[in-house]
Amino acid sequence: MTRDEFLRALEVALMVDAGRLQPGLALANVPEWDSLGVVEFQSLIDESFGMEMQPERIISCNSVDDLVALVADKLSG
Repeated sequence: MTRDEFLRALEVALMVDAGRLQPGLALANVPEWDSLGVVEFQSLIDESFGMEMQPERIISCNSVDDLVALVADKLSG
């Protein structure tokens, strides 16, 4: 999965408009990024990459780039 594919999958999981999650976007500007959004992110990375991650690590993210950095070593290209 590429970075763009990951972002599109995250958009589907969070139920936001396609193309909304762009590099540099602050998560504070995404109303759908709440406690349920964290759970959706956890589910996505578990299903896509077999990764389990502590919620605290995800909650500490401030931007879309921070989320991508959590899974960067699993992305291709």
